Amino acid sequence: MDVLITGGLGNLGLWITKHYLSLGHKVCVLGRSEKVVIVHPNYHFLKADITSLMQIESVIDEYFDLCIHAASYNEHFKSGYSKDALLINSLGTEYLCQALSINGVGKLIYFSTFHVYGLSEGEITERTEVEPKNDYGLTHYFAEKYIEKHSRTNGLNYLIFRLTNSYGCPADDQTDKWYLIFNDFCRQAVENNNIKLTSNGKGKRDFIWMGDVVDIISKEQYEKLPLNSIYNLSSGAIYSLRELASYVQDAYYEFSGNKIDVTFNEDDFSSANNLMVSNSKLTSFVDFEFKNKFSKEALSIFTLLGNKK
Repeated sequence: MDVLITGGLGNLGLWITKHYLSLGHKVCVLGRSEKVVIVHPNYHFLKADITSLMQIESVIDEYFDLCIHAASYNEHFKSGYSKDALLINSLGTEYLCQALSINGVGKLIYFSTFHVYGLSEGEITERTEVEPKNDYGLTHYFAEKYIEKHSRTNGLNYLIFRLTNSYGCPADDQTDKWYLIFNDFCRQAVENNNIKLTSNGKGKRDFIWMGDVVDIISKEQYEKLPLNSIYNLSSGAIYSLRELASYVQDAYYEFSGNKIDVTFNEDDFSSANNLMVSNSKLTSFVDFEFKNKFSKEALSIFTLLGNKK
């Protein structure tokens, strides 16, 4: 199978790229820079800026059985984020669809986000009203609409997954994704010998292991799903930041023999809002058991950080 992956060298994308290569598929990764060098006979890097239609049309010059669109601009804390997110997340998706239409594609899998719903508490299903409250959610929703447009006009077959908070040890040892909460807790444990939360840590959210994400978008699983539809991709289990910190704390004790402290913001009296993202639509078609891998991934991150010293 010929597979095109956008963002295939990113945090989640690299897990996906390595998975498809391990299965013997031909994998092409499209990106602006080859920040991770992969040496494999079935691997090819396509250098192109997804915000340039001319560039991506010049490199997407063949039919692909599957395109996994994982390219996304998530760094909301950077200057000019609103504009860049619109260009990359939204317009980049439109350009990708245009480029794919020239030589054709079997299926497009797009990673959207649960942030399109704009909720911070309660329960979310695919029928929940879409009301994004940040640019990250809004620009991914625009991307969904571009994909649906191309399905209507060009017959594009797609699956859209609204992903929750994925976690796992970075496959790139030079990763800059330390702002992600699980990665941050692990780095604090190694570098500071403690974990400090800026909130009271009581609110609960859905966290999904990246290994489960990869398995769900494997051919034997996604082919069970009706096409041209949207699915929440969540573990169906919610955890507080206190619980996450506790997993990291215990894993660090196993790793180093040191019992570190976890502290919370005692001045944060905000209520513990819990947000459940239902995956019942997905699991009605796919028989799958989502796994808790916090401890395993924390140990892997500790090793990664230790090797960087």
